[in-house]
Amino acid sequence: MAQALSEEEFQRMQAQLLELRTNNYQLSDELRKNGVELASLRQKVAYLDKEFSKAQKALSKSKKAQEVEVLLSENEMLQAKLHSQEEDFRLQNSTLMAEFSKLCNQMEQLEQENQQLKEGAAGAEAIQAGPHVDGELLRLQAENTALQKNVAALQERYGKEVVKSSIVSEGQGDPTGSLAPTVLTPMPLAEVELKWEMEKEEKRLLWEQLQGLESSKQAETSRLQEELAKLSEKLKKKQESFCRLQSEKETLFNDSRNKIEELQQRKEADLKAQLARTQKLQQELEAANQSLAELRDQRQGERLEHAAALRALQDQVSVQSADAQEQVEGLLAENNALRTSLAALEQIQTAKTQELNVLREQTTELTSELQQRQAEYEDLMGQKDDLNSQLQESLQQQQQEQEETLKQCQEQHATELKGKEEELQNVRDQLQQAQEERDGHLKTICSLKQEVKDTVDGQRILEKKGSAALKDLKRQLHLERKRADKLQERLQDILTNSKSRSGLEELVLSEMNSPSRTQTGDSSSISSFSYREILREKESSAAPARSLSSSPQAQPPRPAELSDEEVAELFQRLAETQQEKWMLEEKVKHLEVSSASMAEDLCRKSAIIETYVMDSRIDVSVAAGHTDRSGLGSVLRDLVKPGDENLREMNKKLQNMLEEQLTKNMHLHKDMEVLSQEIVRLSKECVGSPDPDLEPGEAN
Repeated sequence: MAQALSEEEFQRMQAQLLELRTNNYQLSDELRKNGVELASLRQKVAYLDKEFSKAQKALSKSKKAQEVEVLLSENEMLQAKLHSQEEDFRLQNSTLMAEFSKLCNQMEQLEQENQQLKEGAAGAEAIQAGPHVDGELLRLQAENTALQKNVAALQERYGKEVVKSSIVSEGQGDPTGSLAPTVLTPMPLAEVELKWEMEKEEKRLLWEQLQGLESSKQAETSRLQEELAKLSEKLKKKQESFCRLQSEKETLFNDSRNKIEELQQRKEADLKAQLARTQKLQQELEAANQSLAELRDQRQGERLEHAAALRALQDQVSVQSADAQEQVEGLLAENNALRTSLAALEQIQTAKTQELNVLREQTTELTSELQQRQAEYEDLMGQKDDLNSQLQESLQQQQQEQEETLKQCQEQHATELKGKEEELQNVRDQLQQAQEERDGHLKTICSLKQEVKDTVDGQRILEKKGSAALKDLKRQLHLERKRADKLQERLQDILTNSKSRSGLEELVLSEMNSPSRTQTGDSSSISSFSYREILREKESSAAPARSLSSSPQAQPPRPAELSDEEVAELFQRLAETQQEKWMLEEKVKHLEVSSASMAEDLCRKSAIIETYVMDSRIDVSVAAGHTDRSGLGSVLRDLVKPGDENLREMNKKLQNMLEEQLTKNMHLHKDMEVLSQEIVRLSKECVGSPDPDLEPGEAN
C-alpha cells in the first residue's frame, strides 16, 4: 500500500497530519484552559452556594419579621374583638341591672303594701282607692265568705230561737210580744261581727297572696343572683383572657421592635464598615498604582540593559535553533497518534463547552451580588501586597541573578549542543519506526474502508427492500380505498332505493366480481406472502355460490327469500366491516410512518459510522495482525497511548457505543421484517373481511 501511494498523496497526507497535529495542540490547550475554568467556576459556584444559603437565612429572618407583623395584625384583630365583646357585655350588664332595679322597686312596693296591710290602717280606703281589680275581688271573696258564715250562724240561731219559741209557746200563752225586742237587739252586733269576719277573711287572703308573691320573688331573686354569678364568672374569665392576650401582645410587640432595631443597627454598621473598607481599598490602590509605575520605569531601564546582552546570545542561539528546528520537525511525527482521538476530544469539548456555557450563565447571574465583589476585591488586595513584597525581593535578587545567569547560559549552551546531537540520533531512529508503523496502519485503513462499504451497501439494499414493500402496501391501500368508496356509494343507493333486496344482491355479486380483487393478486408480494393464492381460494369458494345465484331455474330469485331481518343484518355487517377496514387503514398509515422514521434512523446512523471510520487516521505503533472481531473497535482500541487513561476510557465508551448501534441496526432489520409481515397480514384481513360477512347472506 505504501508503494501504491503517489508523492502528491503522501504530501497531502503529511499536510493533513500537520494540520491534525496543530489542531490537537490547540484542542489540548483549550481542554487545559477549560479544565482550569471549570475548576474556578466550580469554586465560584460553591462560594455562590454559600452566599445563597446566607441569603436564604436572611430571607428566613425576613419571614420571621413578616410573621411578627402577622401576629401584630392578629393582636389588633383580637383587640377589636375584645372591644366589641366588652361593649356587648356592658350592654347586657346594663340591661340586667335595669331589670334588677325594676325588680327591686317592685319588691319594695310590695313590702310597703304588706306593711300597710299589717298595720291595718285605712284598709277599706286602700281597697277603694286601689284601682286594681284584684283588691275588689279579694274584698268580695272575703265578704262572701263572711256572709256565708253569718248566714249559717243566723240559721243556727234562728233554728234555736224557733225551738225555744215553740217550747215557750207551749209553756206560756202569748210570748211573741216579749221576744220581739230580744230578736231585734242583736242586729248591730251581727253587723259588727260580719264586718270583723270580712276583714279577717280579707286579711287572711291577702296574707296568702303576699306569701305566694314573696316565694315567687325569692325564686326570681335567687335565679337573678345565679345569673349574676355566672355573668360575673364569665366577666372574670374574659378579663383574664384579655389581660393574658394583652400581655402576650405587648411581649411580642416588644420583641419584634427590639429585633427590628437590632437589624437596623446591624445594617447601618455593615454599611459603614463597607464604606470604610472601600475608601481604604481605593487609597491603597492609588498608592499601589504609583509604586507600580515607579517600578515599571526602573524595570524598563534594566530590561534595555539586559536586552543588549541577550541579543548577542540570541544570535548564537538562533543559528543553533535553526538546526534544531529541522530535527524537531522530524519529532513532530510522534504526535500523529493523537489525531484519531480528535473526534472524541471534540465531542468531549462540545459537552464541556455546553457545561461551561451553563455554568457561565449561572455565574453571570450570581456574580452581580455585592458580597462576592467585595471578597474578590479583598483577594486582589492580598495578591497586590504579595506582588509588592515579591517585586521588592526580586529587585534585590535580579542583580545577583543576572550575573549568575550569564555564566549559566554559557554552560547550558554547551550542554544543550551535546543533548541536541543525541536527540537527532534518536529522532532518526523514531522516524524509521514511524514509517514502518504508517505502512501497517495504511493496510488496516484499507481493510476498514472495505468493511464500511460492505455495511453501507447492505443498509442500502435493506432500505430499497423496505421502500419497495411500502410502495406495494400503498398501492394495495389505494385499491382497497377505491373499492370501499364504491361499496359505500352502492350502499347509499340501495338505502335510498325502494327495491333494497335486489340492490343488495347486486352489491354482493359486484363485490364478488369486483376487478379490484383480481387486480390486487397480480401485483402484491411481500416477504414470502402469496396474495394471489388467497384470492384464488376465495374465488374458488365463491364460485359455487355464484353459479347457484346465476341460475334462475334452479331456485327462485333471491329477493323473495331474504327477509327484512336478514337485510338489516347484512347492512349491519357491512357497516362493521367498513369500520374495521378504516381501523386497518389507520394502522397501515401508522406502520408506514414508523418504517419511514426507522429508515431515516438507519441512514443517519450509517452516516455517523461512515464519518467515524472514513475520517479517522491511524498512526499508532500496533502490529497489523492484531485486529479485533469488529474492525472499528480494534482501531479505536489502538488509538490510545498506554499511559493516557482518559483517552483509553473515552475510546472504550466509543467502542461500546458503536457496538450498541450495530446491535440496534440488527434489531431494526428484524423489526422491519416483522412489520412487513404484519402489514401483509393486515392487508389480507382488510381484503378478506367483507367476504365472511357476505357469504352467510348468500347461503340464506
